[in-house]
Amino acid sequence: MFYPATKRLGVTAILMCSLAPCALAQAAPEATTELTPITVERPAQADGPMSTVLVPRGMNSSPVSDGAAILATAPGLTAGRMGGHGLELVIRGQQQNQLNIIDAGSFTYGACPNRMDPPTSSASFLRADEVLIERGYASVTHGPGGSGGTVVLNRKAPELASGKRVEGHLSAGAGSNGTGTELGGQISVDLGRGFYAEAAAERKNANNYVDGSGRTVRSAYDQTGAGVTLGYAANGIDLALDYDYSLVEDSLYPGAGMDSPFDETTIYRLRGGMDVNAGALRRIEGSLFSSEVDHVMDNYSLRPLLGMAMRTPATSDTTGGKLEAHLDFGRTTAKLGIDHQSNNRFAMMYAGMPPMIPLLDNADPSRSRFLMWPDVTIKQTGIYLETETELSPKAMLKAGLRYDRVKASAGAANFAPALDAGNTPNTYYTMQYGTTFNTAREEDNVGGLLRLEYALNPDTTVFAGLSRSVRTADATERAMGRANWVGNPDIDPEKHHQLDLGLQIDKGAWYLNASAYADWVDDYILRDQFSVAGVTTYRNVSAELSGIELSAGWEQGPWAIWGDATWTKGRNTTDKRDIAQIPPLQGQISLAYGIDGWRAGARVNWALDQNQIDPARDPGPTPGFATLDLFGSYELTKNAIVLAGINNVTDETYANHLSRANLFDPTVTQVNEAGRTFYLKVEAKF
Repeated sequence: MFYPATKRLGVTAILMCSLAPCALAQAAPEATTELTPITVERPAQADGPMSTVLVPRGMNSSPVSDGAAILATAPGLTAGRMGGHGLELVIRGQQQNQLNIIDAGSFTYGACPNRMDPPTSSASFLRADEVLIERGYASVTHGPGGSGGTVVLNRKAPELASGKRVEGHLSAGAGSNGTGTELGGQISVDLGRGFYAEAAAERKNANNYVDGSGRTVRSAYDQTGAGVTLGYAANGIDLALDYDYSLVEDSLYPGAGMDSPFDETTIYRLRGGMDVNAGALRRIEGSLFSSEVDHVMDNYSLRPLLGMAMRTPATSDTTGGKLEAHLDFGRTTAKLGIDHQSNNRFAMMYAGMPPMIPLLDNADPSRSRFLMWPDVTIKQTGIYLETETELSPKAMLKAGLRYDRVKASAGAANFAPALDAGNTPNTYYTMQYGTTFNTAREEDNVGGLLRLEYALNPDTTVFAGLSRSVRTADATERAMGRANWVGNPDIDPEKHHQLDLGLQIDKGAWYLNASAYADWVDDYILRDQFSVAGVTTYRNVSAELSGIELSAGWEQGPWAIWGDATWTKGRNTTDKRDIAQIPPLQGQISLAYGIDGWRAGARVNWALDQNQIDPARDPGPTPGFATLDLFGSYELTKNAIVLAGINNVTDETYANHLSRANLFDPTVTQVNEAGRTFYLKVEAKF
C-alpha cells in the first residue's frame, strides 16, 4: 500500500510529512502513521478529497511562517498578503468569517477592523498535534457558519515512552532575505496517577524582505508565544486546563494605511471528555473558553508620518463553550450537542496633528474621531445532531441538522466621538440604510447536510453531498461606524446551498483525489465599494461559487511525486459582476528522492492569470507565475533532523492575486512575495 495501515519509520520519514504535507494527507481511509521521533496519528475520517491533515512539526517550510502560510501548503488553500504577519486564509473562494478556525476547542476573533490579526495569526501551531482542514461544509458540529471550510487545531494528552517522565521537542530555524529567526520548544511531564503538565514557548523575529526585483517589502514583525497545560488522562477520562498567550509587536503592513505596534491574545480554556456506558451513550465531551485580543494600529510609530496622525486601539473578547454526547445505535453513531459563543468588539479611532500624538497614545476622548466598532456584541447559541449510518458494507450515509439563535447589538451606536461633528454610528446607518442600531437584531438560522459515500471497490470510493449553512454578519459588516465605511444593521444572514461530488482512489503506489462543488448563495454579504461613491457599504446579493479540486501522488522505491490543482469561480448574479478575491487556477507539483537518512526534492508552485475580478475591490488583474523551490533533509541522529531549502530559486517577481494593494510603494500594484530565500531548520526530540 502507498501508506500502510500501521507503520513505524525513522526520522527520515518525516520528509514525507515535511516535504509533502499534501501527500501525507491523502492516504488510505484506514491509515494511522507513527513517525519516530515525532508521533503522528492520522484519523481515517480526516483523509479524502474534502479534507487534509497537517502535522506542524517536521514540515519542511520556511521558518517564521505565519499560520495561514502553513495552512496554504495544503491542497485547495491559499492566502492573501497584507504584510509579513496576518495573512488571510482563503478556502473555496471564501475567507474571514466564512471559515471557522478552532484552536483546541476555542474560537478567537481578531481585534483589528482591517484584519491585521486574523485568528490563524495567533493560533498555537506549536502546540497542535495535528491540524484538520475541511474544505466546504463537512460537519454541523463545528459551530455556526463555516460555509467555506473549517480548520481545527487538535491537541492530545502526551503519551510518554515507557519509563520516561519527561519528554519534549525543540526547534530552531533561520533564513535569508528577511526570514529572520525562530526558536521554540515544548516539554511534557508525567506527574503520576494520570496527571500531566505541558509548557511551550516560541519566539519569531522577521525582517523586511526584498522581492524578485530587489524592492524592499515592509514585512517585519516580532512574535512571542507561550502556553501551559495541566491535565489528567486515565480511566476513560481526559481533562485539560490551558493558558495560551501571543504577543505581536512592531508588525509592518505595506497593504494598509497603518502598522501595528502591539497585538496581544490571551486564551483560557477548559476541555475534556469522559467515556461512559449507559445504553446508547458512549462518551460525553465539553469545553469552556475565553479569548481576549487587544490590538493597536497607527500611522506614525513605525512609518514616516504624512499629514494627520491616526491611532486605533481595539478589543475583541470571546467567551463560549460546547457540550456534546456521542451515541452508538449499532449501525448508526451520532453526536448530539449544544454550543455557544459571544463576541464583543470595540474600536475607536483617534486623530490629531503631530503635536497631539501623546493625546492619541493615551486615548484622550477629546481626540476621538470615529467609533468603528460601537461596542458590538454577537451571541450565537446552537443545537445540533449529526449521524453516520452504515447502510451496507459499501455505503455510509452522514446526516446533520443544526439550529442557531443569533442576537446582535451595538451598545454605543448613539455615542458621538468628539471630532465627528455630533455624528454617531446611527447617523451613518440612517444615512446609508435608513435605520438605526438602537434595538438588537435576532435571527433563527437552520442548516444541515446529507452525504453519501459508496465504495466501488476496496481502492475506490465516490461520494455526493448536499448542505445548507448559514453565516451571520460579523461586527464590521453589521456595525462599522465610519463616514466612509458603514456597516448594515439590517443585513440578512448569508445562506449557502452546496452540492459536492468526489472520487478517492488509493492503489497503494499511487492515489488520486478529485472533488467538484457548486454553491448557490442567497443573501451573500457583499462588501460594496461601487454603489455609493467614496463609501464602503454592505448589502445582500445572490451569488454562485463553484470549483474543482484535484490532488494525486505516486511513490516507487526512493522516488515520490505529488501535486494538486484548484480552480475556483465566483459570480455576483444580482449585479452580473465577478466576486472579488477569487483565486485563479493554481497548484503545485513536487518530486523527491530519498535514501539512507537523507531526502531532497524540488517543487514548482504555479498560478494562471486572474482576469475575473471586481475592479472596485481587487487591485487589478494579476499575471500568472511559476516558481521553483528546492528542499531537503538529513537525519542527524534518531532523535534529530535538519531541514533546509531554497524558495523562489530563480528570484521571480510575483504576487498572489489575493494580496492587498501596496499602499507604501507606488511602483508596484500589490504586495509582492519574497525573492530568492535560503532557510535552515533543526528539530529534535528528547
